[in-house]
This record gives sequence, C-alpha cells and structure tokens, in this order.
Amino acid sequence: MVTAKRVSGLLVLFSSMSYAQTTPPNIASLESEAVERIALFANTLKSELSEAIQQGGLVAGIDVCQMKAPAIAESLSINGWKVARKSSKNRNPNNKPDGWEAEKIAELLDMLRNSESIENVTFSTTRDGQFRFAKAIKVAPMCLACHGEKISPEVKQALNNHYPNDLATGYKLGDLRGIFSVSKTLETP
Repeated sequence: MVTAKRVSGLLVLFSSMSYAQTTPPNIASLESEAVERIALFANTLKSELSEAIQQGGLVAGIDVCQMKAPAIAESLSINGWKVARKSSKNRNPNNKPDGWEAEKIAELLDMLRNSESIENVTFSTTRDGQFRFAKAIKVAPMCLACHGEKISPEVKQALNNHYPNDLATGYKLGDLRGIFSVSKTLETP
C-alpha cells in the first residue's frame, strides 16, 4: 500500500511493503553441509552399533538404535539444523515422514522399481523459510539381522519389547530402508 504525505512542501510517497535486501541462500553450501551432517550421523551410528554388537550381541545393537541414534541426531541438530532418519516402514513412530519426506521416499521407491540406481540420489529444496535435503538409506548386510526377512527369536523378542508397533522388517539387501532427512531454518530479514 502506498500513501502520500506532504513534508516541507514536497510530496513524499511511503510504501508499507518491505523491500529488504537479502541474499538468496547458497544452495551448494547448504547441500554440502547436509551431506557432512549425514556422514557424521551415519558413521557415528555405525561405529556405536558395531561396538555394541561386538560387546553384547544384536540385542545390545537394538538398544543403541533406540537410545543412541536419537541422541546422535540431536547432537547434529544445532544452529538451525535438524537431522533425522525417516521411513514409511518405521520402527520408531517418531521417524514417520512428513509430506515432503514421504514424497521423496516414494520417488526413490519408483526409481528402484524401474531398476534405476539410487546410490547418489539426493533431493533438496528451499520453501517456507526452510532448506530441505534427503538422501536414501539402503539396507546393508549389517541391517538384515534386525530388519531382514529372517530374524532370530531373541532379536524378535527384543524388537517387540522396544517397538511393539514395528513396521521395519522384511527387507532384502539393497532395499530402500528410508531416508536421511536434513533441514535448516533459513534466516529471514
């Protein structure tokens, strides 16, 4: 809305619209930071998981996934960043995807169905004051003991104790397990 006012004999126009000078976000830099956070999350979790399994077996590994994975994600979720794992077949109900994440999971599943590689596929967008980034989590050999088609009775019992509504089993090597989801709140003027 534009208004006019006489100031010392001059007609001055005032606008109620804000024309703040902002620099668009550097997408390449944000993507690079997201990839770094995913690598830190994945490597830290894998290390913790391997150590727990070596010391206490698969049941100890389940404890790590339940308790340490959220703590690792939280430790990387600072300075406006948020790091998470999301899946449409979630074990932890807190890892249920939102609309954008579900859309990316569906796109990755379509790619796999069409025999396309999802190895280096990432998605990113900026909207509603947020940068969003997603990268596939594929089922690796280590995952099959707790997420595969054949799970030992001991592991099944531990999973039932920790996750009574578990949806995250029945996977095969190379299946899409879910995504790493990273977001950052962008600075507003």
